[in-house]
Amino acid sequence: MGNARRGPIPDELGWLMDMLEDHSERLRTLEAPSGEQLANSVATLRSLVENIQAQLADFIANDIGALVTAAVTSALTGNIAIGGSLTVAGAVTTPGSLTVGGTVTMPGARATDLSAAPNRVNAWLAGDGRLGRT
Repeated sequence: MGNARRGPIPDELGWLMDMLEDHSERLRTLEAPSGEQLANSVATLRSLVENIQAQLADFIANDIGALVTAAVTSALTGNIAIGGSLTVAGAVTTPGSLTVGGTVTMPGARATDLSAAPNRVNAWLAGDGRLGRT
């Protein structure tokens, strides 16, 4: 063992270097986190993540939801005008009248069972799926 600038280390100092290295290793071992400390760190991190997730969920549910609701409500206020075709994939529910100024096409209407429908009226169904009332 030696130092290039100073030459070989004297034997009298070798034991001191060995002892310092041993003490350094002991300090690293003593200062390392214990299993309990590591477990506490994991629990602390878990609670922090859960708190952040709860705040994010609340923000998404309330703040972003309110912004989207306000934007949609503003856009749909008043009459809705559709300048082209409208395709509805499901039921249409309206609390008032629904007026259509063009042809209504219902491709599956011939398979609809109206035998249990109250207040039925006479209507016609064309071969191309158009529906009308006389």
